[in-house]
Amino acid sequence: MAFRACQKSCIAVSFSIMSRRNEIAWLPLNSLRAFAAVHETGSVGAAAAMLKVTHGAVSQHLRGLEDRLQRKLFTRSGNRLVMLPEAADLADSLLGNFRAIAGDIDRFRRDDNILNITVTPHFAQYWLLPRLGGFLQRHPEIDLRINADATAHDLAQGDFDAAVRHGDGNWPGLNCERLLESRDVVVAAPSVVESVSVETPQDLTKLPWILDEDRELEMSNWFDDHGLAHQDHPRITRLPSALTLVAALDGHGVAWLPHVYAAPYLASGRLVQLFSDDRWPAQNTHHYYLCWSDSKNRPGFRTFRRWIRRQLSG
Repeated sequence: MAFRACQKSCIAVSFSIMSRRNEIAWLPLNSLRAFAAVHETGSVGAAAAMLKVTHGAVSQHLRGLEDRLQRKLFTRSGNRLVMLPEAADLADSLLGNFRAIAGDIDRFRRDDNILNITVTPHFAQYWLLPRLGGFLQRHPEIDLRINADATAHDLAQGDFDAAVRHGDGNWPGLNCERLLESRDVVVAAPSVVESVSVETPQDLTKLPWILDEDRELEMSNWFDDHGLAHQDHPRITRLPSALTLVAALDGHGVAWLPHVYAAPYLASGRLVQLFSDDRWPAQNTHHYYLCWSDSKNRPGFRTFRRWIRRQLSG
């Protein structure tokens, strides 16, 4: 009897150990991905598109998962599947875990010395690039890759490690450190204003304007605050950010630019500031920020952050 009792106990323990060892093998990963994708996208069709499989394949995975779990996950409302509340809780948990796995894999596969940053075109052309040689010479071990556009890319889940953005610094889920105060000035080449007297903002309507298409809302607010109807101005040329300063230097019209970019040309006389406006800068809450996610706070980024702070303090 004692032997039989021991035998049963040993079998039970052995089965328990085998169960724990086989937990990963038991997991129906493809079905769980399909289930989480339906929850994230809101429909079987959208989930199929996201996973790049057929509608029928996703439906089959969902049926298989219900069979495996021996639990009902959906109810039907007309032609739609509606996820049960307790199933939605499970799907939320799965999504969080899948994202954590994706982050771990991304950190594992990427070299810590590869640094992908995205910056606004103006910042890239007129602040970063003139100083970039010093960074590359001082840190040859870092493979720096720069993307220049005004898009607010997903820093937590996307390919970029950090961004320099222009805005109010309020991007949820990110660390944002102010780099430059964005005080704007109205400027033109001397040839543009040599025959025109410009003493007030209203006088600017006599001149052609170069408008930064990435900052049209801010420019519109500036016009409105100064009682100008820029929509009716017959001579406005809209250009990408990176070309606005170039066009102003070439004498194509008046431009509204961040002072930090215009300053060297104001000092050399290639541009002139058309009038002093102390009221507007106090209203402007948009500045340049270095932004990053905690998940991307790698050695290469920390080196870049220290360097950029030294450049600004020097």
